[in-house]
Amino acid sequence: MFEDMKCRWKKPWVMLMGATVLMSQTFGSSISSGCFPEEKRSLLEFKACYSDDSLLPSWVDDDPNSNCCEWERVTCDPSANHVTNLNLHGLYKHGSMPNHYGVFDCYGSPSLNSSLFLPFKQLRTLDLSFNCFGDFIWNPDNRSSLSLPSLETFDLSHNNLDEGVLEFLFGLTSLKNLILAANNFIGLFPGQGICRLKQLEVLDLGGNDLEGTLDICLGNMSSLRDLDFSDNSLSGKISTTLISSLVSLEHLSLYGNRFEGVFSLSILANLTKLKVLQIGDMDSKTFEVQTENPPWNASFQLEQLNIFSCNINSPTYRTPSFLSSQHRLEYVDLSKNNLVGEFPNWLLVNYTKLKALYLNGNFFTRYIKLPSDPILHGKDQLLVLDISSNNIQGKLPNNIGFFFPNLEYLDVSNNMFEGYIPASIREMSNLKVLNLGNNSISGSIPEHIVNGCSSLLHLFIEDNQLNGTLLSCIAKPGLYTLSASRNNFEGPIIAQDKCQFDFIFLDLSGNNFSGALPSCLNMSSAKIIYLQGNGLTGAIPEGLLNSNRMLALDLSDNNFEGAIPESIYGSESLTLLLLGRNQLQGHLSSQICELRNLQILDLSQNSLTGSIPSCLENIRFAGRRQFLNFPNIDIINLIPLNSEYDMFGFGMYAGYTKEQLILKGRYLLYHGYIVEFVSLLDLSSNRLTGEIPHQLGDLSGLISINLSHNHLSGAIPESFHKLQILESLDLSNNNLSGQIPLELQDLYYLAVFNVSYNNLSGRVLNGEQFETFDNSSYQGNPYLCWNNDNKCTPTIDDGKKGAAAAPHVTAILVLIAILWINPLPAVSML
Repeated sequence: MFEDMKCRWKKPWVMLMGATVLMSQTFGSSISSGCFPEEKRSLLEFKACYSDDSLLPSWVDDDPNSNCCEWERVTCDPSANHVTNLNLHGLYKHGSMPNHYGVFDCYGSPSLNSSLFLPFKQLRTLDLSFNCFGDFIWNPDNRSSLSLPSLETFDLSHNNLDEGVLEFLFGLTSLKNLILAANNFIGLFPGQGICRLKQLEVLDLGGNDLEGTLDICLGNMSSLRDLDFSDNSLSGKISTTLISSLVSLEHLSLYGNRFEGVFSLSILANLTKLKVLQIGDMDSKTFEVQTENPPWNASFQLEQLNIFSCNINSPTYRTPSFLSSQHRLEYVDLSKNNLVGEFPNWLLVNYTKLKALYLNGNFFTRYIKLPSDPILHGKDQLLVLDISSNNIQGKLPNNIGFFFPNLEYLDVSNNMFEGYIPASIREMSNLKVLNLGNNSISGSIPEHIVNGCSSLLHLFIEDNQLNGTLLSCIAKPGLYTLSASRNNFEGPIIAQDKCQFDFIFLDLSGNNFSGALPSCLNMSSAKIIYLQGNGLTGAIPEGLLNSNRMLALDLSDNNFEGAIPESIYGSESLTLLLLGRNQLQGHLSSQICELRNLQILDLSQNSLTGSIPSCLENIRFAGRRQFLNFPNIDIINLIPLNSEYDMFGFGMYAGYTKEQLILKGRYLLYHGYIVEFVSLLDLSSNRLTGEIPHQLGDLSGLISINLSHNHLSGAIPESFHKLQILESLDLSNNNLSGQIPLELQDLYYLAVFNVSYNNLSGRVLNGEQFETFDNSSYQGNPYLCWNNDNKCTPTIDDGKKGAAAAPHVTAILVLIAILWINPLPAVSML
């Protein structure tokens, strides 16, 4: 009886266990695969359409039991197995990785098929940034077809979307974080649509091209914490009512627009949660920031402050006083505001959490003073200090290295500093960028600094009064950038036993270096090398030119001799090649035509022989923007904190390099993009012979041609009329003959024209631009007529007028002959 009851008591548990086993066998495939089959299918379809296989290796369907909730970039709800988060940024199938300047280049702009997200009913976060999407396809007639009812965070930044996607986004009622930065939104700011999303906490529309004014209805978004409209084309005055009503605001970014009028920080007084304020760099002549009038007290504690390029506190240009009450600051940028007065040393001393300080581009004067005891201030946090482009005088503090031991970026360039380089800089073992350029610093480079700054990647010491040698700097391992031009350095550049270097950028121009470069020299990583204006001798080493990434090489104004190295012709990326004013010899090889990307070629004042290769037409010589100036840093305002300050990585912004180019008959100093829209050919002062190839007329991008002081013969090619943007043409001091082609009158931009000292004949041209050229452009051509004061002897080739007179001369000669042979009949005839 008892046993029977016991068995009957067990039966329900046995049945329950059996049912559980049966259910697990029936539905096991769905549960074991993690996410639901329809969600898994959508993920695989997305990969097939938009991702490279190498980026999502775990997304495969060869195993029916594959758990897609364990795939990379996928997060599921552990209890319901629905996909909740998708991190699909940067798949790059239709685009490239960001380049050295943080620019994301798209190869194409594919449409994003919204139907792929239909199954994801529990999706809360979707990141599709950096994918080059051009259109967001959805059916506006069926708004419920893609409702994404649970979506709270949607990141579509850094794509190529237009404003058409906004209508769809305005229907996502659960959305809290909307990130649309760096797309292709143009036209009026869609204020009314955005204002429907009253629950938004983050709204980022920066880096588009939106116009109009900020809509007042944004003030109703009481939950808004992060508001970013930077780098657009918004205009008008910034509404004080709007900003002051956003009481939950923590992050406000409005820089890079066209706002007008005075923006007083007093309207921020009651924003107690504000942590980040970014404003400035307006494309407007009337915009300015006022921090002192009317008086106010800040109720917030900022962590980051960017007020740059906006004439703070005009006309007094006083340093903002409210900063004295901000004790949590980690990042301060007050650059390019015309601030005046003594250097604000208190900004260096009082903030214990400060990581980056930018005061560059102001008018601060006097000296930098640092406390003698670094323990009192705790400045171990500071990573970036930029005080460049001011009027600061005196010496750099002797204890600067002890005061900022963890500094990674130090820029004091373009000031009035003098004296020696402080020895304490050697204590900055984390220093990656040191810029001392354009001051009056003297003495030699202390070797212990080079050794102590073990992390140093980029060193700028140009335009000072430094002397001695640079052997220790040149030999420093891992130094990618060395800019030491226009100093008094001397001696050999490189020790003869040193061959391999890591330089990407090397500028030693305008010094007193001498001697030969080692024949074993190898700079396979180099992109830019400037050694012009020294006293270097010997042959140009083959290894100097074996970098397949070389962009610019300037060895002009030295005493190099021998032939042009064969290795130079393999530098396919070379854009700027200057070997002029040396003692190079040998035949001008047609291999020069293999440098198809050249914009500037200067081989002048050497002893090159042979003829001008007709294949030069294969070289682009096309004026276009070239980023040849990246090694010298002006601002890195947008570098994120704690990032690597790698000048060839994300965030580094170029300053300038300098190159003197002969153009329009004088030296021009190009700053910034040194070869932007500049393209020239200079083969002057050599021993070249033969005719000028008519193919040079196909180099339509050239702005300047100089073939003077050679032994060229023949006529000036008529094809030169195709050089429509040519500004300078110098063919003087050759053996050219014939007339100046009438077609050259089409060169409307010609500002310099010199054909003096040739054998040209006929009359000069009468085009408007040719009226501006004086006698010096034509002298030394005995059969060339250019004005009434120059009576030349007409020849058979003397233009149309000479050709028309020829029959009359012949008739007179015939008549004289007849009279001479038979004078009497002629008399009787008279």
